[in-house]
Amino acid sequence: ITGHPEWYAEPCPQLRVGSTFEEFQTCVVKINQTSCVLPCNPAGSDVEMEIEQTKPKPKPAPQPGVDPCHIASQGEDCFAKVVQTMLSVREHPGKFTGLTVNSTFEEVQASLHKTVGSCPPPCSCRTSVEGERCHRHVKRAKEDGIKKHPDDYFGLTSKSSFEDFQAHLHKDGAGDCTSPCNAIDLDKLVPADLKEGETEEEKEKEAGKEEVQTNKTREKVEKQMEKDEEKEDDNIAQTSLAPPVEEACQTAAKGSKCYQDVLYGMQTGVHVHPEWYPGLTDKSSFEDFQAILAKNPELDCREPCACHTAVQGEVCYDHVAWVMGTGLATHPTWYLGLSSRSRFEDVQARVLEDENTTCQKPCTPPLWASPSLCCFSIFSGIFSCDEFATLSDAVLPVSGGVTTLQIPPCETVGVSKDGTAANTLIFMQAWNVIKNDGRYAKHDWTIKADPDAVLIVPRLRQKLLPHTGKNVFMKNCMKWTGIGWPMMFGSLEAYTTQAMETYYAGADKCKTNLQWQAWGEDLYMGICLNMLGAGSEFDGNIIGDNVCKGANCADGVTASYHPFKSAESWFQCHDQAVR
Repeated sequence: ITGHPEWYAEPCPQLRVGSTFEEFQTCVVKINQTSCVLPCNPAGSDVEMEIEQTKPKPKPAPQPGVDPCHIASQGEDCFAKVVQTMLSVREHPGKFTGLTVNSTFEEVQASLHKTVGSCPPPCSCRTSVEGERCHRHVKRAKEDGIKKHPDDYFGLTSKSSFEDFQAHLHKDGAGDCTSPCNAIDLDKLVPADLKEGETEEEKEKEAGKEEVQTNKTREKVEKQMEKDEEKEDDNIAQTSLAPPVEEACQTAAKGSKCYQDVLYGMQTGVHVHPEWYPGLTDKSSFEDFQAILAKNPELDCREPCACHTAVQGEVCYDHVAWVMGTGLATHPTWYLGLSSRSRFEDVQARVLEDENTTCQKPCTPPLWASPSLCCFSIFSGIFSCDEFATLSDAVLPVSGGVTTLQIPPCETVGVSKDGTAANTLIFMQAWNVIKNDGRYAKHDWTIKADPDAVLIVPRLRQKLLPHTGKNVFMKNCMKWTGIGWPMMFGSLEAYTTQAMETYYAGADKCKTNLQWQAWGEDLYMGICLNMLGAGSEFDGNIIGDNVCKGANCADGVTASYHPFKSAESWFQCHDQAVR
């Protein structure tokens, strides 16, 4: 965190040099769930997010009214009940309808769910068998991959179970592996873990039995370890004779050499050496860049795992949108570790864990600059922002599969008291659409730009950076001095996420208490936010506006220019500005 604070700034902004070991481990889990398990509750930590993330994460119901699936794990009451039932079936075969000594852990859990309701329904699972692609990947990882790339299998050893490796590859999206079933060994379980509500007398009575059982278990484990070591030696000796097995894919993890090489390609290389990255642009995905680098034997990059981030029109997209728009607010315990600011890909990865999901492993989230900007316009030059949206009164195609977000029909508006459009109601509806879309909440700033404004995004970032994280909006015009000046002119409006949350929390109050009907929307938003307690900052170089103090597209400093209503004049101004 001292040498590379940028690795932790986005996923774990609460971490400090003095944070506890457990807090750092929790952050590592958040960055890569296959490298660590969640630690015990960080003792003495006052970081609520860290504490929340150490709690068990229940799965949401795939449909309203259906219990969320969950395979019981050691330490849970259901786990103890399942094991006790399995032991009882072993001692009294035929006593339990539908169960045999060969019944799996999940089958017993399902039986308990249906008969006594003491367990949730188990999620679907399947342990891969010989001849399947997943089986080959697991075997390769267990026998060879963990020796060559131990960092890729953090938390595992060569003696970890087949199921442990399959679970790791399933989480990492590698080898077409499904979630494995619970490979429970009843003989190796500690009896004390299986008992609930024993009295002290019963515990003392069992102590002698447990000591005998522990000694027997220790002897079994020691003998098994000796056999495993002999088998491993044999495997090493026969490695050169074994047929080649396809190496598992691996999307580069943060901090690795491959990850840094991919970042260089995305941020610099594709611009200065485009011939090194055929067919790619700075908008191509992380995995696309890694796939190119994987073809270079001099680089330590493996083939990235297959991925697909859901897009509008797909069922998965609708499920993720529901979580972001409704689920996080109404069922926060289903989505521990996520918030309204979580990236779409992080939410999709969580939905991927649910039973019967249509979602695939999402691709690595696109890299955003700092501060990150979510820009929107009603019909605009906002496509250089980290994310963008265009709004219209009908759903229209833009380009590259992008469509407009729809607002209610734009009826004829009057003239405001300042001689501009009295368009407040239209923009009230537009702001509601932006709220429901949800993307604004993941960024540092929300930018509203007029379609005839020429926006120079790098300059805008520099001007907004000093005010990032505050509850403020930007005033941008000092046409006059005196009461009411400076003002925010609507050709470009900039609001921090904190200011947007302030507006959404009090929008009804503004609509009810302000006489806004004859106002322009920029005047309304400024007065509304002032009334709700948000602050403001002033920068006269955010806009060069002919309705303020003029637009000089060649000045080299201004972040936007307005108005340029024809395509010819818009591009002419843009070319002058970026020379």
